Amino acid sequence: MKKIPYGISNFKIMRKENYLYVDKTKYIQILEDYAPYQFFIRPRRFGKSLFVSMLESYYDINAEKDFEELFGGLYIGKNPTPRRNQYLIFKISFAGIDTSSGEEKLKQSFNFKVMSAAQEFLDKYGGLIHETTLPEEVKSAETAIEYLRRIAKKAEKQVMVLIDEYDNFANELITGGERQTYENLMHGEGLVKAFYKAIKDATMDNFTRLFMTGVSPIMIDDLTSGFNITENLTLKPTLNAMLGFTQHETEEILKLYDIYSQETIEDMKKYYNGYRFSPVAEEYVYNSDMCLYFIKDMAEYKRYPMSMIDNNVKTDYSRVNQLALNFKDSETLETIMTQGQISTVLVERFNLSTMYSKKENFASLLFYLGMLTIKEPFEDMVKLCIPNYVIRTIYWNQFYDILQKELDIQSNTLKTCIRQMRTNGDITSFIEFFKGLVSNLSNRDLIGMNEKGIKMILTTLFGVDGTYMVLSEQENTEGYTDIFLQKKVQYKAYTKYQWILELKYLKESERQRLEEVRERGLSQLKSYAESVKVKQGIKPEELKQALIIVVGKKDVYCGTGN
Repeated sequence: MKKIPYGISNFKIMRKENYLYVDKTKYIQILEDYAPYQFFIRPRRFGKSLFVSMLESYYDINAEKDFEELFGGLYIGKNPTPRRNQYLIFKISFAGIDTSSGEEKLKQSFNFKVMSAAQEFLDKYGGLIHETTLPEEVKSAETAIEYLRRIAKKAEKQVMVLIDEYDNFANELITGGERQTYENLMHGEGLVKAFYKAIKDATMDNFTRLFMTGVSPIMIDDLTSGFNITENLTLKPTLNAMLGFTQHETEEILKLYDIYSQETIEDMKKYYNGYRFSPVAEEYVYNSDMCLYFIKDMAEYKRYPMSMIDNNVKTDYSRVNQLALNFKDSETLETIMTQGQISTVLVERFNLSTMYSKKENFASLLFYLGMLTIKEPFEDMVKLCIPNYVIRTIYWNQFYDILQKELDIQSNTLKTCIRQMRTNGDITSFIEFFKGLVSNLSNRDLIGMNEKGIKMILTTLFGVDGTYMVLSEQENTEGYTDIFLQKKVQYKAYTKYQWILELKYLKESERQRLEEVRERGLSQLKSYAESVKVKQGIKPEELKQALIIVVGKKDVYCGTGN
């Protein structure tokens, strides 16, 4: 049985040590039909580093003897291109650069990264280029590239450049508020700009191919004047499934480990699927790392992990998403969190100086970071939506952190209140908890006191608790339920009751309508409940209903439909 490659991004190790590899090698042919200097964005933990490693193994002139072992049985092994094993590979990842110790330390760290990669290049190809050590006069990233250019040209060898996580350190600087340091590195005679200019100059000689990856287009646009050679392939429909798993690939993996069932694939679809990177792409793809996290536990224990969300994914996405949250666009964020989608122009390039000036840049950045995905084209725009439940949970966690900071929410108390709902069908303690929160919130400018804002708070509270599947705006035959709290597979033994919640908000000036709104809300709940019972197959005695009405800025009323 193939080992599950969770956390592994080294192609050679995967192929030589009997790990599962989902064949993406057909995309080598497709990439070769595009311009030779390529730029490609995908969200975090989507298989970029593994893909770069695969390209290295395929094109490396030193790996020819391993070709059959590495690529035998794969698409490209049966259909190799003329460029197979034709290049010296200069490969570098910009993850791990020190951005926390000031500009000079960062420059030293950047230079060290590049010079170390250059020395590895010499170690690997010394026999072909007749040089094995960087000269003492090579003291910077720029001069290291210039040196490699000269010796490779002298040896009449072509070089392919592979750059992984090109924007990692830049994103750290931006989220950390180090804008001046960023500007110093990118503009004028900045260190990073000089490095990329050296690569551009080398493409006029024997640096004949380049593939670089990252998570956002910010830095590439800031480099444009000195590095205007790359073709952005991010939105190409032919490359939509180059990274991630397709529906067919995911189902085949489950069958391989004998864990396939219709229920399992449907649950994985809710949590990990939903990414589309071109308005005209025909299918959605799964996040590969999220899938492997689930499959690893499922294959070993034949049960779901208690948390369907990998903490590594949660941490990575939360950190990089701070880039977008710097916009402080609460209106757009509220729309996304309450409606699950937003229409916008999809901006392909924006730099730091213009990034925060337009609303469409915010939504576009969320798309590149994997926090939104393309739902469908819409006139000359696109509709972007939250791709899956993992990402929705990350939104909830980030908003909860904001609430927690301002309101000092007692998480254990919240969990106890929701446990009462799950096990006893009693919402009383939760409503009291919510009343206190609304009362404290009323004097702060965190969120609009309206129906959307109230819904945003409630879905966040239930979402971060994590014991219910929180479904918003679920369509049924009678309309849309505001919130449906559905039993999770892994909490079935601990959950007796499921809930539908209807939310209403009245301004203080509308208080006289309270009874009218209450009666209408309870009537809606009754209709929704009948529809939900039919669609979800829930026993009537296990489905609870509650109407929550917020009046003005402090008063909360609750009525139950059963």
